[in-house]
Amino acid sequence: MKYYIWLQLCLGQGSKTFLELVEKSLYPKDIFLMTATERKQVGLFSKSELEKLSKTPIENALKIIEQCNKNKIKLIKYDDSIYPETLKTICNPPMVLYVKGSFPDFDNTPVISIVGPRKVSEFGKKAAYSLGYRLSKAGFTVVSGGAVGSDTYAHIGALKSGGKTVLIMGCGFNVSYLEENRALREYIESHGCLISEYPPDTPITRYTFPVRNRLISALSLGTVVVEAGSRSGALLTANHAIEQGRDVFVIPGSPNALEYKGSNALLRDGAKPLLDAGDIFSEYISRFPDKIDIEKAYKKEPKAATPQKNKKILNETLSNEAKIVYNYLDTPKFYPDELDCGLNSNQLLSALTELEMEFLIRALPGGQYEICK
Repeated sequence: MKYYIWLQLCLGQGSKTFLELVEKSLYPKDIFLMTATERKQVGLFSKSELEKLSKTPIENALKIIEQCNKNKIKLIKYDDSIYPETLKTICNPPMVLYVKGSFPDFDNTPVISIVGPRKVSEFGKKAAYSLGYRLSKAGFTVVSGGAVGSDTYAHIGALKSGGKTVLIMGCGFNVSYLEENRALREYIESHGCLISEYPPDTPITRYTFPVRNRLISALSLGTVVVEAGSRSGALLTANHAIEQGRDVFVIPGSPNALEYKGSNALLRDGAKPLLDAGDIFSEYISRFPDKIDIEKAYKKEPKAATPQKNKKILNETLSNEAKIVYNYLDTPKFYPDELDCGLNSNQLLSALTELEMEFLIRALPGGQYEICK
């Protein structure tokens, strides 16, 4: 393991050199034991890579292993038996994966990624949540990036169904990122899986997330774009999927809507229009007939509840946590931290998202919510 981490520190995430080495039957330990002259003779390393290979001590890798052991972070290297074969099919597979939670069997499970903007429309929120719910209920593992907006709704939809969801991070696990979604990450860690290719203390940069996006698409049979403007980061993931030979599904939008400019461009270029989760089921049911349960996906789908005047009656599909929160509300507008209703932060986040998807509450600017009339 230490040699894989060492080589990843030298070459960086997203490097194509590693796979070129593997194709020459050269592995991390081989490179570590070479002299500077021998490494140069390999003919694959750039000048800067050769310099890093010479100056990076193996102790750096040992410290990372110690840190992972201390923080209960699992390490999976390229040649481990549980390393996904689907990642080995791309030109720049990660040398090491850092994992928290239950690592799925990606090669024998139907996996779909759901991506979209952070500032997502009300329709996009419901679409991401509904797809996450239905796909997960049917037996799919739902993958996304854990950001606010589309990612959050996809993850929570999958979690509410009782299924599996995977969050691919664009930084190390120990880095403070998106504090408002910390509770979601912690919940996914205990009910799904967190994956990163970055050592625990790796900070966020402008490059880490675009590099991360290739893993979201590579681990999936297909990527769903909920909505995307002309400069949306979701397009990066979709383009990775196309390059990797994966399917791309797009929810069509109005040609005049700015938030669908990128989405509609993908459709024009050959992406598959997605009108219903059934479009995904029909695409993969023949490959996973024993893993995909379409009937289960459409059974007991949450329906919008209609509260009666002076009496809060909620449908039975709502979770107990959502009922607790809704029945606790006594002001038209509120902030989450004002709700002292006995739920922890994970439960409260899930309950608020569920109520929003049921159109019982709506999000307002500044983190505030209001009860729908």
